[in-house]
Amino acid sequence: MNKLKVILITGASVVLMMSCFPKASKVIQSLPVESKEQIMAQYSSAQLEEGRTIFTNSCDNCHKLKEPGSKTPEQWNKTVKRMIPRAKLSDEQGKLVRAYLIANSKES
Repeated sequence: MNKLKVILITGASVVLMMSCFPKASKVIQSLPVESKEQIMAQYSSAQLEEGRTIFTNSCDNCHKLKEPGSKTPEQWNKTVKRMIPRAKLSDEQGKLVRAYLIANSKES
């Protein structure tokens, strides 16, 4: 009986802890990896500049910023999807940051 209680308490604790970690919204998680060309066709230079500003102001709070050219579009897509909820960015802000980083990323 005690083993069962320990197992149940442990299981409940794990579930509770998992629910505390922020997760990106379904909108952000569903974004495909896009090329620089696709991003440039979808976003204006003003939107990309706004993405740069959000990136600089939000991401620099927790760690040193990486240069956009340090990663490929695929790598930035994965990183941004993971970091948007941690930075407490809205979906729109996250999309702009992602667009800025991919537009200025290194070639795949």
